[in-house]
This record gives sequence, structure tokens and C-alpha cells, in this order.
Amino acid sequence: MRVNVVNGFSEHPEGGNPAGVVYLNEELCLKEQNRHQDCDGEKPEHLTDEQMQQAAARLHFSETAFITRLNDRSFAIRYFTPAAEVPLCGHATIASFSYLYQKGVIGDGVYELVTTEAQLTVEVSEGIIWMEMDAPELQQKLEPKMVQRICDAYELDVTALDETMEVRIVKSGLRDIHVCVKSRDDLLQAVQHEEEISRISEELDVVGVHMSCLNLPKTEQITAYCSNYAPLYDIPEECATGTSNGGLTYYLYQKGMIQVNQMNCFLQGEHMHRPSKVYTKVRMADGKPTIWVGGCGVICREGIHLNI
Repeated sequence: MRVNVVNGFSEHPEGGNPAGVVYLNEELCLKEQNRHQDCDGEKPEHLTDEQMQQAAARLHFSETAFITRLNDRSFAIRYFTPAAEVPLCGHATIASFSYLYQKGVIGDGVYELVTTEAQLTVEVSEGIIWMEMDAPELQQKLEPKMVQRICDAYELDVTALDETMEVRIVKSGLRDIHVCVKSRDDLLQAVQHEEEISRISEELDVVGVHMSCLNLPKTEQITAYCSNYAPLYDIPEECATGTSNGGLTYYLYQKGMIQVNQMNCFLQGEHMHRPSKVYTKVRMADGKPTIWVGGCGVICREGIHLNI
């Protein structure tokens, strides 16, 4: 198996969220050996679910993406954390399409992304990858007792919470608990108790916690500062998460804090010293808001061979 490492949501190797990217079609490998050979008829390598899970566990990135080319405009991707398969991953999607773009497999244009649960649209424009998120949903507000448990699990006082943003579950491809704090200091000083957050995540059937601090009054081109945690999936913290920031975008839109077609930027990963920029926007389609997440990717390593 041939694995590549691509940092999603960054143009620099020292930033962004690294993902494993496995392009299952043999076409790319053959093209790299002989640029003039037509390999479009080659069939993709077949891997079992167990083999993909083993590869993701060995690589131990927060997600590893396995890409299959269906036709010129359609790609299927499956996403595996070190512990389990997940239905969608924003940074691994940005990383995957950035890799395909930089290797000449695709160019600017519109593509279809097929996941295990949805068919989504991806737009590529001069190296920036924009992906349409699954239909977003504001889900339940959490009860005060649960909110207190979450605050305790991050060593936060409940008074640190932003009263304008209730602690609640938002779904944008994945279900996350959204916690908004008042200050950037509170965000950066949060200390996670992983076992408790894993228990809470399992009880509420969510991937994890997306913590944010709104940049108000706005002094730079940052909408919010964010940290993301998913210890239940063996991801203590992640430095860039497209799905979670897509959910936050929808939450802010519903609160009237984000307008249609406005470009938003979420700075994530400061906790980890890996700053990443996740861009989002809200579009209207058939009278309903759709969420788009965008970013760049940088190839850090190519052709790592795994024997699975």
C-alpha cells in the first residue's frame, strides 16, 4: 500500500492537520512512472475494511482517507481514524482533493464526493478546495447538569461560557458538542480530562467537543478561535476540523452573526502549535442555507509503503 501525508487547511508543512491519503486507483502510480502512458482503464487496488482500519491505526493520524476514482468527475472516499471508520472528515477531504489536484489527476472545476452516507459537491479553484457539507442541523441544547460536567472536564468555570451561545449539539456531517467561551485565554488554558469527555461523547452519541471563542470586536480577519477534541475516537485534540467549523458556521448563521456569502475564517490549532485556517461560507440553494468549507493542502511526504 502506498500512503501519502498531506496537511489539510494549510499552505505550510508546519501548519494544518496531517492526514493519510491513499489513492487506490493504480492510475496515479503508473502516471508517475510514465507520464505518457494512458492508465485510465486501470482498476483500483482493493482493500478490505480490516486492511484500511489496520493502515489507519499504524499511521495514527487523526484520519486516513482512502480514495477511489469512480469517473472523471466523481470520487468515493472512506475515512478511518486509528480506532474506527467515520462518515466524513473535512481536513482529510481537503487533503485528498489537494493531493489529486497537485498530482494532475484533477483540475479546476466541480466534482462529486461520494461518502458512506452522502453525495456532496467539491469545487476546486486555483488550488483552493471547497466542499459542500451535509445538510446542517441544530440539535438539542444540553441540560445544566451536563454543561457543568463538560466545564469540569476542561477545568473551566461555568461563568467562562459565552451566554449568547448555548452549549448544544450541532450536526454538519458529524455530531459535535459546541462550547463557546468568552475569552481566548479560557480557550487556550482549557485542560481536557479525556476519560470523562469520552464518556460524555458516548452517552450523547457525538464525535467530541468543538470549543470556540468569537473574535468580537473583530480586530483581524478571524471569525473565531477554536479547539477540537475527540478522545472517544483516539484523537485527544485536532488542529483543523472542517466538519466542526461547518457546524459552528451554521450555528452562528442561525444566531444572525454570519451572513449569506460572507467569507469566514476559523483559526484552530494554537493549543497544539499548529495554526490552521479553515474558511467557510453560507450559500442559499432552493431557499435553504448550505454550508461550504474551504482550504488548501500541502503534500509533506509521498510514497510511504505499508505492508498490510
